Order: sequence, then C-alpha cells, then structure tokens
Amino acid sequence: MQHSCNQNFSFNQDSSCLSPRSNPCLTHHLKRPYSRAHRSILYCLAFCPWFILPFSPLIAYFVAMVFLLLCADCNDKLMLSLLGLNIAVSGSLIWASRVYFDSDSDDFLRYYDTYECLIKGHFDALFTYGGGFEIGLPLFYVLLDCVWGALRPSEILFFTILFPSVLVFVWVVRYMGDWRAQDRALCLFFVFLFFNFYAPSQWSRQSFACAFILFALKEEKFFWKYLFVVCASLFHLTSIPIFFILESLKKYPKITLAFVVLGSLSFVFAFEFILMAYKVGFIPHLGILNKLNYYTLYQERGIFMDLDFSFLFLLFCMGVLFCFPTPKDFIKREQTYFFLVFVWLYVVFLPFSYASNRLTLVFNSFLLGYMFFVAIRNFSIVAYGVGFLILLAKFAYYFFSPYSGLWYSYPLMGKFLYYFDLH
Repeated sequence: MQHSCNQNFSFNQDSSCLSPRSNPCLTHHLKRPYSRAHRSILYCLAFCPWFILPFSPLIAYFVAMVFLLLCADCNDKLMLSLLGLNIAVSGSLIWASRVYFDSDSDDFLRYYDTYECLIKGHFDALFTYGGGFEIGLPLFYVLLDCVWGALRPSEILFFTILFPSVLVFVWVVRYMGDWRAQDRALCLFFVFLFFNFYAPSQWSRQSFACAFILFALKEEKFFWKYLFVVCASLFHLTSIPIFFILESLKKYPKITLAFVVLGSLSFVFAFEFILMAYKVGFIPHLGILNKLNYYTLYQERGIFMDLDFSFLFLLFCMGVLFCFPTPKDFIKREQTYFFLVFVWLYVVFLPFSYASNRLTLVFNSFLLGYMFFVAIRNFSIVAYGVGFLILLAKFAYYFFSPYSGLWYSYPLMGKFLYYFDLH
C-alpha cells in the first residue's frame, strides 16, 4: 500500500496531499467506475450483518468486520457506512451483556443509582458529578427516560455504549472524505478492532468526553471546535487540560512532549505532598480535582494493579512500527509524537491504581486503532494478516472464554431481538 503522496487524514487538515485535485492517483482511484452488478453484490454484503444482528450481535460484528477487511478496495462510502454503523451497534450489544454490580469497583453501580434517582424525579442528582459541573451524563439519562421510559440495566448499558461508539463512527466517516479507498476501509477496520466497547460502560463520563475531544481536535472552525470542548467538559472536566495538551501537540510537538515529560515526573514525585495538601484543605476541593478523594481514601497503589503484559507487548510492536523508516510519511511522523505522549503517560502513572487507563483513555480506548493503522498501513500484507488474526482472537475470546464477563444479561444468540424487553 505504498503511495506517492500521503493522502490519509491527519490531525492537521491543511496538507495539500489531502485534496484529490492535488493528487492525480487519488483522483483516478476515486473516479473508478463500478458496474451495477458489482455494486449490487457490495450492497448485499453490507446488508448481511443487519439481517444477522437481531439474532446474534457477536456473529454480526464478526461478519461486518470481515466484510470490511475483504472489501478494502471499495470506495463506496454508503457501503462502508452500513458496515461501520452495524459494527458500532453490534459491539454495543455485545458489551451491554456484560456482568454488572459484581463489585464496588464497577462504576456502573454508581451511575445506575444516579439513573434511578433521576427517573424518580430527584433532579438534584443532575449535579452529582464534578462539583455540579459535569451534568452531561445525568442529562443523557433524563433523555433516555423521556424517549424510552424506565430501562433495565443492560438496556442502559447498551445506550451508554452506543452513543460514544456512534460518535466515533461519525468521526471516522466525517473526516475520511479524501482518503484512498483502501485507507478508508482499513482505517475504519482498525479503529473498531481496537475500540474499547467496555470503556463507556465503566468509565462512562470520560468516554463521552473523549468522543467529543476527537471532534474538537479535527474541527478547524473556532466556534465548533470549542463547542465540542464545552460538550466534553460537561461530561468530564479533565477533558479541558487533555484537549489543550493534544491541541498543543499538533502545533508544537517537541515542546509539548518535553512539557508532558517534565510535568508528569514532577507530579509523580510530588504526589504524596499533593495528597497531604488536599487533605488539609490547602488545595481547594474543586470539581476537577474530585478524583483526589479516591487516592486520599484508597491508597492501594502498586505497579502491578494495571500491568497488562499483552497490552505492553502491543505497545512495543507499535513502537517498532513507528520507528521503521518510511520515507516521506509525514502523517506517521506527526502521529509518532502522539504515540510517545501516550506511552509515556501510560507507563509513568502505572504506580497509581487505575490512573494509567483513565488518564490515557482517549488513546488506549479511542485512538489506539487509528495509531496502529498509521503505523502499519504501509505494510499492506502484514496489515491484513495481523488484522484478521487479532479479529479471530477477539471472536474466540468473546465466544469461548468464561473470563470475558460477557453474556450475563442475555446469551450470545437467540430469537429475534431477544436482547431487548419487548413485552
């Protein structure tokens, strides 16, 4: 998949390579004609997962992903949208079946309490999070109640996972208009291959905020960019500093990387003093700092709490791919800084319980697939082979493993729309 010009999207949209007019090979590819029979076959393939979905979201997810990988030479945006939307819905249904209320560490336990308070008319629950500023998720629950009425926990999980999943799908489709066909389908495939559908069910507020941050990073118009930032902050206030760090990383990558390294190291070494100052009230108890309450009460920090060797191995492989020389690959060069910031923050905060996953959520759950795609896309055979093997492993894990935590609320297949209470 070697290209003479890097026409895949990057976070900077002003590159001349992004325009079909400035890229003859791209213009020719986008204008390639398709016969009516060819299009009919493609649309039949795209609709197949939708016929499977009512009976088994897992099989629908797998079939849609395989079709997306096999049809990588298709430049039909409607077909890619049908497959992508099906993947978002089926993935949400898969993880909505997960076990819940099984431990105090399940954040959904607290979110469900908020939901119950709201449907009973206790609207003071709107101001439960972030010192009363983070009203996004409670408002989302109010909207669910207005449209659907009282819902079961699995149904709440489904809609909570679905919303950020669809936002990610819209984000990919919205900003892939000028890519080559192979890059469109393959990028969409890897984004959803590594998208963490579990994250919105556990870290709901942070996940909603991450989805809006993605739009803010890509949007060029001032009004829309900061409207998305405001939306993100209504779900989680930490999205404000995260956005400005990532925005600065686009424009001043080396300076921002140095700032992140020095700032995070200073924070780690000063953390005990920060906790002490927070306990005695020297640091004000603002909504954005509420998470410090957790560490003042539960100082069960330890590097092995978040250590996932398979994930670290994936990061190592991505690091090798980013280091592999690919001449004139300016997008890869830009994304290398995002990858370095992600890896640094993930590793340096491992000693603090769950801080690594939460702090780098926009990377490890939302942008991981895109970064992997950027790193591997120039090695076409390897990309397709690795993608299919990882997809096969995920399917086997979801289908066979008792440790997945899935299929608690409903089985992996059943009668028509069996996962919803239609009575």
